[in-house]
Amino acid sequence: MAANTRGTLSLIAILTLLCMCINHGAYGSTPGELQKILENQTDYDEQLRPHFGGPPVNVSVGLFITSIHSLSEISMDYGATMYLVMDWHDPRVKFNGEEPIDLRSGSKLQHMIWTPDLYFVNVKNGELHHVTETNKQIRVHPDGGVTYDIRVSLVLICHMYLHRFPMDKQSCAIEMESFSYSTRDVHLEWGHDLSAYISEKVALPGFLVNPPTVRKSVVEYPMGYYDHLAADFSLHRELIFYVMEHYVPSSLLVILSWVSFWLSIEATPARASLGITTVLTLTTLSSSARNQLPKVSYTKAIDIWMLVCSFFVFAALLEFAISSYNYIARKKQIERKKRSQKQLQDALELEYTPMNADEEHCRTCAKYQRKLVNSDATLAKQTDSGNTVKPKNIDKYARFLFPAAFLLFNIVYWPSYLV
Repeated sequence: MAANTRGTLSLIAILTLLCMCINHGAYGSTPGELQKILENQTDYDEQLRPHFGGPPVNVSVGLFITSIHSLSEISMDYGATMYLVMDWHDPRVKFNGEEPIDLRSGSKLQHMIWTPDLYFVNVKNGELHHVTETNKQIRVHPDGGVTYDIRVSLVLICHMYLHRFPMDKQSCAIEMESFSYSTRDVHLEWGHDLSAYISEKVALPGFLVNPPTVRKSVVEYPMGYYDHLAADFSLHRELIFYVMEHYVPSSLLVILSWVSFWLSIEATPARASLGITTVLTLTTLSSSARNQLPKVSYTKAIDIWMLVCSFFVFAALLEFAISSYNYIARKKQIERKKRSQKQLQDALELEYTPMNADEEHCRTCAKYQRKLVNSDATLAKQTDSGNTVKPKNIDKYARFLFPAAFLLFNIVYWPSYLV
């Protein structure tokens, strides 16, 4: 009886060991034994996707963005550094075990495993980091799950619309597709645990970066239909830099041009130099603002501001020219009036003197005096009618109209672009 029991136990032990050997031969539990599976060309070919000839492979994609930098409105691009994580299931690399196998940088097995040919659609330039080792890792799970993780730095295209610049909000994207696998072979989808995420430490000078939103679509190419993944994040431009750099200086120049309204009309050199200086300074400031932006065919918000400020400064200079012209014209008319009065006075004094004055002569003298008075009144009336607005009155009107018009412009301008 005891002998039969021992025989039964021995048989069970032999069968168990035989099963372990069979499983050990089929599946690897160490990188060395995984290499045997990958080198077995009969069961595994890295050139063929999992389930080749069958259903498509589901590839889950995740992005972890660690930095966003070098956003340029001129070249319409930005730089970003990120971790790209892809997960899929490959039953050909199943093995017995509880812990996954990590194929780190330098492992030749990384090149022996099939990986999706994902590429970035809107990339200009990119690189895989190699300091101090190639930043790439593949993790193989016992159930055949494969995780592919790489760290890359990219320069991506971001089409910006600058109608509201510098009070604009831009939307940039990271777009991905499979290059050679259509939807018949590979299905791309965003990961459930990690789709797209921006590190809390990301700070882009001049912008507030909002968390990304993900979307998926299918696009058609001549070779077929391909899954398209995109992560969109919005950028809110911070206005304080442009207020201090452009808006405040240009506003001060406009206000400075109004100083000429309080200067004497006779201070021609001071008013002329003030007007010309403000015009030239504002022109330089406007050129500086335009040089920081691309040459687009539409008008931007800052262009409208600079154009209106230039109009106010030029109008102040033009007001000085009109006032000066009226002042000079009125001065000449007064001088002509004085000369005419002087000539009539001299003629009367020469023709009628007290020595020869008799009754007849006195009556004639009185007639000429009345003519002289009438002539003075006529000349004064012509002087007033020739200049309906006195030069000093023009300055008085300008002191009120220019600030009121500029204030009205600000009331319309800022709500139109900030709201």
